[in-house]
Amino acid sequence: MMLAVPLAAVAQSASRAQATAVVPLAQAQAGSVAPLAQTSATDAAPAAAPSGAVQELQALIKQHELSELRTTYNGKYGASLLFHPGTLTYYVALFHDGQFWRVAKLTDAARSEALYHDFVEQTVKLSQVEIRRILLDAQNAHIAQLMAANESRLAGLQTDLSIQRRQEAALAQNHQEVAEQAAALDAERNAAQARLAKVQQQIRLLEHQQNSADLKAVQDIQRHKSYAEIKKGSKRHAVSE
Repeated sequence: MMLAVPLAAVAQSASRAQATAVVPLAQAQAGSVAPLAQTSATDAAPAAAPSGAVQELQALIKQHELSELRTTYNGKYGASLLFHPGTLTYYVALFHDGQFWRVAKLTDAARSEALYHDFVEQTVKLSQVEIRRILLDAQNAHIAQLMAANESRLAGLQTDLSIQRRQEAALAQNHQEVAEQAAALDAERNAAQARLAKVQQQIRLLEHQQNSADLKAVQDIQRHKSYAEIKKGSKRHAVSE
C-alpha cells in the first residue's frame, strides 16, 4: 500500500525545524539504524531497535504495504506512526536524518498513539541543540555580513577622511601662500603709493618753479618792453625839439 505523501515531500519536510507534517519515510528505506556513537553527547537517544524490526519496516516500506498515519519532524529528528492493513499492525519509528534507530511494533492503537507522542517529545528535546546550532549559524553568518559591510564602510570613511585632511592641508597651505602674496602686494602698493606721492610732489614743485620762472620771464619781458618804449619815446621827443 502506498504511503500518504509523495517522495518529493521528504526533502522539503526534513529541513523544517520544529515543523509538524505528514511525510513519507521511503527516504529511509535503504538506511540502517544510526549508531548512537554518531550522535553528539547532547543528542543522546534511546538504544537502537533490534535489526529485525528495522529491516521488517524497511521491507514493508519498499513493498508499499504501509499507510503512514502520522509523521513529525523536528530538525533532522522525526517520529512516524505507520499502519500495516494486512496484519492490523502499527509501527512506531524514531529516526534521524532518514535513518531509523528505534522501531516498535504494536497491535494496540492506543498504545501506538501514546508511544508515537512519546517519540515526538523525544524529537523535540533531541532537536533543540541542532536547531540552536542552525539559528546560531545563521546569526553568525548575518553578523559576518554586517561586519563585512561595516568594515567596507569604515574603510570608505577612512579614505574620505584621509582625502579631506589632505585637501584641508592643501587649502591651508594655499591660504597661507595667498595671504603672504596679499601682504607682499599690499607692501608693494604702499611703497608704490609713497613713490607716487613723492613724484607727484616733485612734479608740483617743478610746476611751481616753472610757473614762477615763466611769470618772472613775462615780468622781465614786460619791464624790458616798457623800458624800450620809454627810451624810444625819449628819442622821439629829443628829435622833435
